[in-house]
Amino acid sequence: MELPTLGDANSEKLFKRAKDFYSAKDYINALEIIEDLRFVQGNDRVFINVVQGQIFKELAEKTENTDVKVAYLLGSVQCLSIAPGLSSLAAISLFILAQQLDSVVYYKKSVRKAKEALYNLTVNLKDPEITKREQKGMLSMIEIAESRIAESKTPGVVKNWEQKESGDTRKSEPDIIKGLMLYWAGLNVEIKRNFMKVSTAELTSYVEGLCGSEGQDALEKVLTFAREEGKWRFWMCRSCSKKFSSAEECKNHLEQEHRAKFLPNSTKHMPQRISKVWSRKISIGGWEPVDAAAAIELIKNRLEDVKAFAYENGWSKDWPLAVDEERSKLLKEIQLLLVSFCDHKILSCSVRDWVVHFLVNHLEKLEVSKHILTDCRLVETPQSICFLECCELNQILEFLKNIKCERDDGTNLVCRAVDSFCGGTRVKEKIDFDPQFSVLLLDKRLLQCKISRFDDEGTINVFDPSVHYANAHAQGGYILSWLVDNSSEDESFRFPTPVRMHNLDIWVAVLKAVQFACWTLATKYANKWKLLDYDAALTAAKNLCISEDVRRRNLHKDQWNSYASLLCDTCEENLRRDAGKSLNSKLFLCAVQDVFKGASFPIFDFLNCMTVIREHKDLSDDIVMKSIDLLKLAVTNKVVRIDSKILLVESARINLLNNLTRLSVFDYRSYILRPMKELILDGIIYMENKAKLAAAEAELISEEKQEEEMKLPSKKKKNKTNKKNSTSMSSHLDKTFEHEHSVNFELESTSPSLKPAEEDTFSSERGLLEMTSKTTNQEETTKGDPMQSRPGEDSLSKYPCSAYEEATTRYNSILDMVLKALCNLKVLKEDLVHNRQPFSDNQVPCALRDFFSAFVSEQIEYEGLYSYILSALLASLKEVHPMSNDAVEVVIAILEFWQCWKSPQRESLVTRLFTLEVYERMQCSKCRKMPNYPEQRSYGIVITADSIRDLKCAFGNIKFGDIIKVIRMEDTMLCDIKTRGCGKANFVRHTISSCPPIFTIVLEWEKNETEKEISETLKALDWEIDISRLYEGLEPNTNYRLVSVIGCGEEGEHICMAYKKNRWVSLRHEALTEEVVGIWKSVVRFCGERRVRPEILFYEAALLDR
Repeated sequence: MELPTLGDANSEKLFKRAKDFYSAKDYINALEIIEDLRFVQGNDRVFINVVQGQIFKELAEKTENTDVKVAYLLGSVQCLSIAPGLSSLAAISLFILAQQLDSVVYYKKSVRKAKEALYNLTVNLKDPEITKREQKGMLSMIEIAESRIAESKTPGVVKNWEQKESGDTRKSEPDIIKGLMLYWAGLNVEIKRNFMKVSTAELTSYVEGLCGSEGQDALEKVLTFAREEGKWRFWMCRSCSKKFSSAEECKNHLEQEHRAKFLPNSTKHMPQRISKVWSRKISIGGWEPVDAAAAIELIKNRLEDVKAFAYENGWSKDWPLAVDEERSKLLKEIQLLLVSFCDHKILSCSVRDWVVHFLVNHLEKLEVSKHILTDCRLVETPQSICFLECCELNQILEFLKNIKCERDDGTNLVCRAVDSFCGGTRVKEKIDFDPQFSVLLLDKRLLQCKISRFDDEGTINVFDPSVHYANAHAQGGYILSWLVDNSSEDESFRFPTPVRMHNLDIWVAVLKAVQFACWTLATKYANKWKLLDYDAALTAAKNLCISEDVRRRNLHKDQWNSYASLLCDTCEENLRRDAGKSLNSKLFLCAVQDVFKGASFPIFDFLNCMTVIREHKDLSDDIVMKSIDLLKLAVTNKVVRIDSKILLVESARINLLNNLTRLSVFDYRSYILRPMKELILDGIIYMENKAKLAAAEAELISEEKQEEEMKLPSKKKKNKTNKKNSTSMSSHLDKTFEHEHSVNFELESTSPSLKPAEEDTFSSERGLLEMTSKTTNQEETTKGDPMQSRPGEDSLSKYPCSAYEEATTRYNSILDMVLKALCNLKVLKEDLVHNRQPFSDNQVPCALRDFFSAFVSEQIEYEGLYSYILSALLASLKEVHPMSNDAVEVVIAILEFWQCWKSPQRESLVTRLFTLEVYERMQCSKCRKMPNYPEQRSYGIVITADSIRDLKCAFGNIKFGDIIKVIRMEDTMLCDIKTRGCGKANFVRHTISSCPPIFTIVLEWEKNETEKEISETLKALDWEIDISRLYEGLEPNTNYRLVSVIGCGEEGEHICMAYKKNRWVSLRHEALTEEVVGIWKSVVRFCGERRVRPEILFYEAALLDR
């Protein structure tokens, strides 16, 4: 879609930024800027609404939540419905919304907008082909919508959309905190109480180190607000960023400043709800039929006695009753409907008056005037309905059944969507201050048990910390579970993101839904006023007829004017006076035309009015007067129904506005709890590590003393006590996420002394790099020692004949699967096609070059050639690289050999496509030191499968990217004591400077997993991940999609799962055909049943067009 531009230069500058954000799919920032442009009007406003409407439409397509989808669609509809030029877009949005809700209301609206669009197409000159195409689309939409309306036999039925709730799979005690439980249990009560006191200075220092000046400024705003207001909660208008101290204040602001309320120009014809007194009379009355004949006799003969009848809640027991089952049944049905209208707050005074009108007409026929009925107080009570006969009761019942109690407008779904968002800011824990406001005091109940009730007040108290915690008993370790549990938080919004951005998309969508309700109210009022003006025209016509009756009293019959000719002459006179241009003239012409044609309801067809009127000039007076009365009755009925609809829409508006006000609430506690938890947890981990370090040093000193006494060589003993002073010292995720092979490689080169932070190789990113360096070291060793056997020879000597054949077969299978997985990477093939460079080093096997040359030329698809090249490549690789039954090592070997395939002018293919360049940053929250660690390069990250599975079980509905994020968040570094650091454990920040198009994840398995464990692990994996959640320095939504998986079966056989032509297929060694697996769920089932453990996952950047 071509995005428009604005006339005003300043507005266009902002609008351009919004369009850029929209193009980049950054909808939140785009909506924020568009809200800043809310004062722009005229044609520029139309352009802004187009973009905002498209944003909501795309958000609706993106979300899987039905309730939220409806909210976004309502936002889109409101944006696109305000200008005639957007009729076609509005019609499409309304039609989509109607389909989503199966709503007659929106089908009707879409038809009206589509017809409006068709009219605009005939008026506005466009390209004929475009016009024809749009007309065809609108006509098709009208046809479908009208068929849906016709099929709806029960209008007003609202579908009950239910969101499926995922089961609670959270463990009562996650494994990630078990490591700290023993340490926490051993602490004395006073130390535990001290952890509940968080210094504002320390918290400020911590967030500054974590988030820079942005975090410091955000925290300062929070603390200032808490100190000045004495509470944590407030209401914020996300449109203009104003804060309010109460819901009522916020609601008034939204109504007055953001068009969240509609008030007609004149309040004269505003429908009024019946009073509570009348509601009570309707609900508690007996509704027994009255003997009308006997009652009338009483009224005529004993009026004074009737006036003295006693009424209780509007009902009198003095009226004579009739035994009439049919009337009783009708009256009960009428009562039920009226009570339902009262409950839904849509029973208007006009409906009540309309019903009472039946009684007046009925009794006037029996010579009882309205004045007498008023004296008898019958017009003040619903008991008057009980006087009516079955005929009148059936008319009332039929009329009431056509009044809807509910609209299928999606209001209930939007309110339910708001419920799902509001929970993210509700907090259970109280946070108070000391008298100096220098210490935050956590809820002391956390030391004892789980807090069940939410604190929706958010009031701040001031306590002396020593007194406040004096009687706080520390029982159990619930606080540790609380510190690591962030499940109730909104991961898309975290400190220090500006508060205005919180739920901005859904907030603006609900505001638009409120405004759409106001727009609907304006339409209803316009229809009502039009009908009232039409009724006035009918009244004028009737008065002309009555005045003619008066004139006739003094004239002979041959001098009389017929009603029809009189009305026709009046129409001619109006045309001569103003050419029928005034609204009153047009409505009078339409009314007379409808009277002459005998229409049963107003048509409002002004075209050819006079032609029709002149043709019916000879109608009899009885027909004219009867037609006028019927039309007036029809208009009255329509106006009464419109009043109920107005009250129904107004009720929906109030409901939506109340929910928008709820959505405006923000609790600063939910904002700062995450950094507070991290700081407290950091302190606990630091104390634990400090204790471990002291114990290790004591043990080392003890052993050194023993060595001196026994005069033994020190190196042998020291190697046994090698400890880790590491940049990624394991915290409370130690036991779950440590990589054993990394530890082994580290120990091979570790000196007896404590290892400094800069030499650590424990982070998960370096797992692949470590294995790469090991392979390289082996090659260098071979070069350095001519007497050492070559790798291929060594591999031969390790195996007996049959074992060697088996190892060769397995290696051949692994190599085959690795190559097939790499060949499924589209970006790799494109790079090879566009950047064909010769190998510049003879170390790289020629067979590797031949393989990928055949791959690029697509000759490799021939089965015979593929087998030949694979055999040649296997033979060549065995000469320079030891055979391995580890697919990861084979991948690394190929990538390492591939490094030689480069030119002097540019980086190698492996660097461009596979290599991550990662910086690890740490700022000590205690001594503020910031070690400058060098950039690290790796091919991907390594994660243990059981860690993924444990976190999935612990946290339930958590995404794979968030699982990796949790693992990485638990990486800590000790501030190195040897470089004058303080020894404190600190969190690590990972920054990436190069974002390759291929992202690799290696999963480590125990090799003895059950079918269920394999399936549970795969269920935790996602087809698409956002690596901006894992690394700093990337744009949001840097998404990668899984395209190839290398897995190992139960018997050690490797297979490749490849995503081809929108489905997953399984590739096996020496298999001639692909086995179609299907969607990802089928892959999960396939691997579980065959016990295939995915070991290597290749993701491609999602921006690549697959």
